[in-house]
Amino acid sequence: MYRKNPSSLVKHIDFMILDLVCFLFSIWMAYVIHINQWEIWESQLYRSLIIIIALIHICVSAFDSNYTNILRRGYLKEFTAVIKHVALVIGTMVILMFFLRTLDTLSRMVVAYTAFLALILVWLERTVWKKYIHHRLAKNPRLLLLVTDQTGAERILDQFQDQMLDFQVNGIALVGENLNEIKEVRGVPVVADTESLKDYLLKSATDEILFSIPSNTKLPPDLIRECSLTGITIHLEITSSDELAGAKYEEDYAGLAVMTSYLKLITTGQAFFKRAMDITGGIVGLLITGICFLFVAPAIYISDPGPIFFTQERVGKNGRIFKLYKFRSMYKDAEARKAELMEKNEMKGQMFKIENDPRIIGSGLDGTRHGLGHFLRSSSIDELPQFWNVLKGEMSLVGTRPPLISEVNMYNTSHRARLAIKPGITGLWQVSGRSDIDDFEEVVKLDTRYIQDWSLGLDVKILVKTVAVVLMRKGSR
Repeated sequence: MYRKNPSSLVKHIDFMILDLVCFLFSIWMAYVIHINQWEIWESQLYRSLIIIIALIHICVSAFDSNYTNILRRGYLKEFTAVIKHVALVIGTMVILMFFLRTLDTLSRMVVAYTAFLALILVWLERTVWKKYIHHRLAKNPRLLLLVTDQTGAERILDQFQDQMLDFQVNGIALVGENLNEIKEVRGVPVVADTESLKDYLLKSATDEILFSIPSNTKLPPDLIRECSLTGITIHLEITSSDELAGAKYEEDYAGLAVMTSYLKLITTGQAFFKRAMDITGGIVGLLITGICFLFVAPAIYISDPGPIFFTQERVGKNGRIFKLYKFRSMYKDAEARKAELMEKNEMKGQMFKIENDPRIIGSGLDGTRHGLGHFLRSSSIDELPQFWNVLKGEMSLVGTRPPLISEVNMYNTSHRARLAIKPGITGLWQVSGRSDIDDFEEVVKLDTRYIQDWSLGLDVKILVKTVAVVLMRKGSR
């Protein structure tokens, strides 16, 4: 799913809220220092002043461009911007109080102290918060692949250096060049050419692709269209956009005029509420996990001494690798025994599942007994530790099934689209039959449909259905 850049006010609403807190704290501190009283809310005049400054700050933030490019401003430029913002807020407040004929009763020293304290506090708050945001963006950036020639790569990388902070150019696919001759451009590795591009996308973590194709260069037929079918967001810096599949719109991308193609477009608000739902669900889920641990951990250890948790590398959003956690429901040598059971695989395609799996704890030699492992799986208790993955941001409450690396290595272009969002503890596939579905292509269709039709309402609907499916132990083995 792709989230386009919102306006500066929406994008930096966190700064607006933090600035407001600093203004209100400054008024209170100014009142305490000069009036020598703590109960500012008991004064009707200063109650009105607090409300007026809050409203003025919100209006100034909405109509002024003070938050534009805030993440790229240095210390001195930020201090200048804060002076302008504080002067507008305090100056407007003084003018308004004059017309309301309350200026004479308002202490000038309180106004002066408020302006001084707000200037210092807002500047310090913005400086500290920007450092936190820079750290967060550097830790988990959007991964961008450039598809262009050497000259285009140098031009774009130079422009991006000071334009955008929330993504990282992690590779270049050169057109009209020999990979053996050029290994990197401006420190960014050359990872593919037009012939190997599709294979690279299937085996690497990539969030977005920017095509900047010289007019005299011909690409292989349908290359851009096939890349867009992977579910990766495509930005196209050429005059024609007929090659792109799916919905698309024009936008300014770090100063470049591009046409963008996406599998699903979401707003900043939708992304915020989905993440908020994940955090809330993750906390509640971990509390439930902790309670279950008290009973499940001893049972697992007694049945098969060894680790309580099962960890496995899975493929997450747009190819990122992460460690998935479960309560262990299989014997310790389950992974080693998988190869000898492949001929009994009941799934068609790039997934593995058999009904009578002898690797499950308590299943017996032929896998027909229903012991502890079957109980953990049929009740979905084994899935509970995944709430830790949700809280970390590697998974979501609702999404697609997190595939194995070995499964992804067998994907074709259309299969890659199911990696366009974070994997989920539950999803459309799980509430549509789970283990009763034995065709991987059907799983892909359900996951792709979920991505294209996604809404917060759909997530809530799936979560409610999941509870019913788990309680009835339907379609799980």
